[in-house]
Amino acid sequence: MDEGNVLAGGVDKLYEIQEALLELAGYRENYAKLEADEENNSKIIKSLEKEAADEVASTVRKRRNEIESTYDKQLDKIKSDIKKIRSKRDKRKHKKVSERMDAETFALREENHRLKLETKAMAKQNHVPFYCNTKLYYALYYPGFFSDIVIIFFALLITLLIIPCGIYFYALPEEKIPYLVILYIATVLIFGGLYLLIWNRTKEKHGGTLKEIRKLRHEIAGNNKKIKSIKKGIKKDKDESVYGLEDFDDDIKRLDNEAAEIIRRKTEALLTFDNTTAQILTSEIRKKYDEKIAALEAENKEIAAKSEQTDKMVKALTLKIAGEYEPFIGKDLMTPDKIESLINIIKAGNASNISEAIQFFRQNMM
Repeated sequence: MDEGNVLAGGVDKLYEIQEALLELAGYRENYAKLEADEENNSKIIKSLEKEAADEVASTVRKRRNEIESTYDKQLDKIKSDIKKIRSKRDKRKHKKVSERMDAETFALREENHRLKLETKAMAKQNHVPFYCNTKLYYALYYPGFFSDIVIIFFALLITLLIIPCGIYFYALPEEKIPYLVILYIATVLIFGGLYLLIWNRTKEKHGGTLKEIRKLRHEIAGNNKKIKSIKKGIKKDKDESVYGLEDFDDDIKRLDNEAAEIIRRKTEALLTFDNTTAQILTSEIRKKYDEKIAALEAENKEIAAKSEQTDKMVKALTLKIAGEYEPFIGKDLMTPDKIESLINIIKAGNASNISEAIQFFRQNMM
């Protein structure tokens, strides 16, 4: 029998081919399993790396926040104390400023009190009607200040606009222009007549007294202006040494220094944490994962070596089968089951060699 002619072989040759195919299938299955194991390990490694990174980030962030919170609570307490002291200081200053205003305006206020009593006494002695010694009367009959002009404006607004228009739009059963004209004429006559009547009764009888009272009222207004100026000057005065606020200022300065020291220590603590403590925490957390990851990486290294060796065997067997058997038998018959069929054909006596078995197979079993 020709050793190079596979087709001339019999059952033994077919068993050899079948064994080669089964061995190749085994190597391929093993290679696929090794590839799957390596991929699964890589996924586990990636998951562990992420878990480790997340735990590191979470722990470092939590510990850093705890440090900040500890110092911030102390700062908040100091800020609260400063706020309370400032409030007490402001109250003390307000009280002292008020006392200073009262002291520096005392003479003018007493002068005004005396002038007011004098105007009342003068009006009473000369039997001047009570309404003559009022702001409204002097604004309407003896205007001398800007506030008097404002009062006159509003008086005219009320008498010439609000009253007639109010009656015209809300009191009359119907709106007609003649009614409005009549209302304006009536308003002018009534209030104008009342104005002239009061003027004539008071000026002719008490003109001299009213002028004296006006003079006194102008003195009072002048004193009020001085009082206002003094108070304004006191409020603008930046010198607080006269108010006895040194104790408050010392306490505020002390607390400000404490706050600055806490901020400095907080900065140092956070810097130490970022540069040292965080690395220690990271190292300790990583230890829990590094052993598992190292074991998986070592296992993957072994798998890679086995995969490489298995791949070489797959390639070698594939080339052997492709070179020695497929050209004679055909690629479509190169499966363990079909080779088994060829073996059975020869054993059954339907063929004496592989060539005849193939012919019988293709004629009867395909």
